[in-house]
Amino acid sequence: MMRLDAHRNAILTLALAAGTTTLARAADAQIPTLHPSFYGSGEADTRHSQFYLLGMYVGLGGLGWSPYFNVNGWALHYRPDPSNTATSTLSAVSPTLGLAYASRNRGVSFGAGYSWVHNPNIAAPGAEGGGTNGATASLGAYNNGTRRRSLHTQLLANYNFDSRYIWARGRASIPFGYFRRQPSRLGLEVVGQDGGKNGITTNEFQVGPTLEYVWTPNFRTTGVVGYKSVGGSAFTSRDNAAYFKLEFSLSP
Repeated sequence: MMRLDAHRNAILTLALAAGTTTLARAADAQIPTLHPSFYGSGEADTRHSQFYLLGMYVGLGGLGWSPYFNVNGWALHYRPDPSNTATSTLSAVSPTLGLAYASRNRGVSFGAGYSWVHNPNIAAPGAEGGGTNGATASLGAYNNGTRRRSLHTQLLANYNFDSRYIWARGRASIPFGYFRRQPSRLGLEVVGQDGGKNGITTNEFQVGPTLEYVWTPNFRTTGVVGYKSVGGSAFTSRDNAAYFKLEFSLSP
């Protein structure tokens, strides 16, 4: 009887310990944790303009709706007058607060923020956040499909209310190669920008193939070589150029 009692007590102790561990893990799973991600890009074209961006996104893990915070800083080096070799640099910092919804394979986000611009110019071509100080609104959406080799799609957009400037980019990509685990993806991006006021406007359209490579589960890069066309009332004629872009994203 003493042996049976001892065995029973041991089993009850193990069961209690297992139950306590399971409840602790469940409780930890319900506690939201912050997940920071870092991203950046550099772009240059044959019009002697360059665009650089560095940002951080902080969201909560898990599925469903959750708040997020995003902040980025960028700089645009360009020629205000295409017929003149003089250059100028416009830079900005743009924080955003918003809500994001995530399911297992797709998601959407909405945000509102403000853009502080140094050396503002409402006619600056390629100023993705707008060439003047102003409130901003942003939208993002993605769909990664349900299969291993599904088509991935992405849409990003930002609007500056003061300069009435909109920037939008759509991308789609498919796996490159026929291996079971292929870190490369080939795709296409289309970018449109348009805005201005008081009769001074600029617009820019870009299209080009993309190559994405996943170096680690937390780090990936994307390269683009494409064609852009720039115009608007600030230009006497449309200006066309080739462009090259390199991006990275890091999610530690």
